[in-house]
Amino acid sequence: MSNSLLRVGIVGSGGIAAQHAIGWNAFPQFATIAALAEVDTARAEAFSLTHTNSAAKIYNSLDAMLADDAVDVVDICLPHHLHTDAVIAAAKAGKAVLCEKPLCTTLEDARKIKAVIDESGVPFMSGHNQVFQPSLIEARRLMAAGVIGKPFLMRSIETFRNQAYDPYSYAQMPPAGPRGWRTDVKSAGGGELLDTGYHSTYRLLALAGEDKPVEVTGFLSRFHIADWPTEDTGQVTIRFASGAVGEILTSWAFDVDGSRQFEVSGSLGAVGGGATFVSHQLYGWPEAARRSIPGTHTFTAEIGQFIKVVRDGASNPADADAAIRVLQVIKAAYLSARLGQTVSLPDDPSADPVPGKSTPTPFDVEVLDDVLA
Repeated sequence: MSNSLLRVGIVGSGGIAAQHAIGWNAFPQFATIAALAEVDTARAEAFSLTHTNSAAKIYNSLDAMLADDAVDVVDICLPHHLHTDAVIAAAKAGKAVLCEKPLCTTLEDARKIKAVIDESGVPFMSGHNQVFQPSLIEARRLMAAGVIGKPFLMRSIETFRNQAYDPYSYAQMPPAGPRGWRTDVKSAGGGELLDTGYHSTYRLLALAGEDKPVEVTGFLSRFHIADWPTEDTGQVTIRFASGAVGEILTSWAFDVDGSRQFEVSGSLGAVGGGATFVSHQLYGWPEAARRSIPGTHTFTAEIGQFIKVVRDGASNPADADAAIRVLQVIKAAYLSARLGQTVSLPDDPSADPVPGKSTPTPFDVEVLDDVLA
């Protein structure tokens, strides 16, 4: 793509769209918010006033905005169930696409999205904003340098206690009727695991790097939000091809001590961190070395990288394949919880998980008869 200013069209004008607008406005030398697509015109006008000084052109539909040649990039900030049609329409229109997480709500839709993106050749990035968190980047750097040796256990945590749960807070979106779209499983695509847990899932896969997940066991609970239709807490165990074990803990019912978001234990030491710190400790050290890291607006960092992807063909840590793998792991956890057994992940990230264990890994052990006696 040329080095001219990227003209961005944002779809939706809710809270996430506002975070994206902050990100786009951080790079005025490279991009400008040129258009908004929003069914609620009054809300769109207020959004445009706040984030573009009323300069953005407002459309009452995505199709109308896509017909505008003055839009190069489409940034999709819609409820989960509306992602598929929006991504496909934008890609077919030849626009570069940034889509908030999750990519979509079903693997069938993920396959459709992948086919259109491949055919159109448009740049695409999924909204994995926390991949750009400085503490996670530093932890991955330490791991790549071999500081903690071979990873054995990786844990990703995304928890908070939802004290202000309001089932009517998204009530303007059909088909939920008088209650919000997140309370409708068809609209949301799942519960907490597919929503907030999406962050902890892609963070774990980022820590694992090229190590492929091969089997998943999921446990789902409803601890806190009594009238929620599905889980408010998910715990997922993942076995990787190397034999390393991954754990995902995600919840709207509780938080963890110290606000830790990830930790990795390896053959030589361990590394962990949260939004504003990273620490590592080699075995034998009396205590961990801890370093504070200033917090960052990860949406801005994400959009900065997406601009490089579109303009320069830079590396893309959240392309369609990466986004689909995240969804595959989450769907595997749901299937596992329903069946009460481990499920396997095919090599193809868009393929459906299947019941049963995967091929053995290097660290597997045989359970001896004497143990079960």
